[in-house]
Amino acid sequence: MKITTERLPNSQIALTIQPDEQQVEQALRKAATKVAQHYNIPGFRKGKAPYAAVVRAFGKEALYEQAAEDMSDQVYKQALDESGLQPIAPGVLEDVTFDPLVYRLVLPMQPEVDLGDYRSVRVEHAVIEISDDDIEAELLKMQEQQAEWLPLEEDGAAHGDLLTMQISGKAGNDEIIEDDAFELILEPESEDFPPGFDQQFLGVKAGDRVAFDVTYPDEWPSERAGAEAHFEAVIISVKRHELPELDDDFAALVGDFDTLDALKASIRQGILDQRQEEADAEYANAVLQKMIEGAVAIDYPPVLVDDAVERMMQEQEQNMRRSGLPLSEFLRLTGQTEDDFRQRLRGRAEAGLRTDLVLDKLVEIESLQAIEAEIDERVEALLADAPEDTSGLREFLEMPSGRHALSHDIERGKAIQRMIAIGDGTAPELAAAPVEAVADVEPTAIEDQVQQDEVAVEEPEGSEIPA
Repeated sequence: MKITTERLPNSQIALTIQPDEQQVEQALRKAATKVAQHYNIPGFRKGKAPYAAVVRAFGKEALYEQAAEDMSDQVYKQALDESGLQPIAPGVLEDVTFDPLVYRLVLPMQPEVDLGDYRSVRVEHAVIEISDDDIEAELLKMQEQQAEWLPLEEDGAAHGDLLTMQISGKAGNDEIIEDDAFELILEPESEDFPPGFDQQFLGVKAGDRVAFDVTYPDEWPSERAGAEAHFEAVIISVKRHELPELDDDFAALVGDFDTLDALKASIRQGILDQRQEEADAEYANAVLQKMIEGAVAIDYPPVLVDDAVERMMQEQEQNMRRSGLPLSEFLRLTGQTEDDFRQRLRGRAEAGLRTDLVLDKLVEIESLQAIEAEIDERVEALLADAPEDTSGLREFLEMPSGRHALSHDIERGKAIQRMIAIGDGTAPELAAAPVEAVADVEPTAIEDQVQQDEVAVEEPEGSEIPA
């Protein structure tokens, strides 16, 4: 067998295979026997025609086609064994030529990542600012959560007030509403009633009677468009949302705080923590983008992107099915074809794949592999947060597939933290020797719950690292 290889772009190799002549001759004769068993050849009983007669009747190219098909799996496996090549997915047959028989395949190989001088990447941290207005806005939200609807004694109804009424309404003979206890919060514009409806109730008080006509706009999205409607109502009650006073009593009401100042300090710290988390995620993404821009090479075979897109498609279909909107209907409503939608996902898939490859490379060269003690600690933490019956969860987490998933998660977290440290210049010097690495594990059927296969990356979530 003659084997030649040619390196192609995007981590692919062209593999050319020419089987031994004796091997091909045997395959041709087997192909002739198979053809003779299925077709009548003049002068011979079915299955009894000699090789030369089959060649004359059907031509040698037809036998080559059959032989090439029959030999393909065996030849491919033998070529991989002899060449030592280890593609991450089955090769794609590009061409077959006859006499001599030669196969040409393209093999997807492991991605190749060279981050270059990634440790020189520097990014300035954004300044986190918290204003008094930020704290006042949070306090207002708390007040609104504790607010009560209190009856108005003297004032008439205004925007934002809650009215309870007995109301009826018709457009011609078409009944619009008939309700003995209809509740309405007055808004400048109503989504459910035509323009001017809410304004008819401004200034009313409990016990008032109201009657009025309004016209539905011509562009109203129903059969009532352009119709005139008549409404009559008796106001049962008018209530206003009263906010509690901002004082020490309010602080004690919403939490374990002795004073309003203590509540404000807690709010400030909460906002700071949230914004710091958001800033860290944005910072890590900024460092990541600079590393990608400065990389010497981030090459990967198209099959990895294809697989990621397919997984994303499946998830989209499942999510839409759960929401009651089939993907086909979504595509129809948005004027897209499935190919259009896949192309949009492809950009996200490629960005996510590049992110994963960079993080994986950082784990490798920065010696950030998870150690067994870290995985054990993560197992116990997950079990502590789980419901009482943890037997099934513990069994999964102790399996090679479960530990592999935890290892990957731990390593990803380490890589993100190291990337942040590199960006601000606080990363430690590279260790002289790697830490104890977790032994490689073979993927199992159960591992598919957490990882598609040993060469696929996790499903991309876009070009950013999740916070």
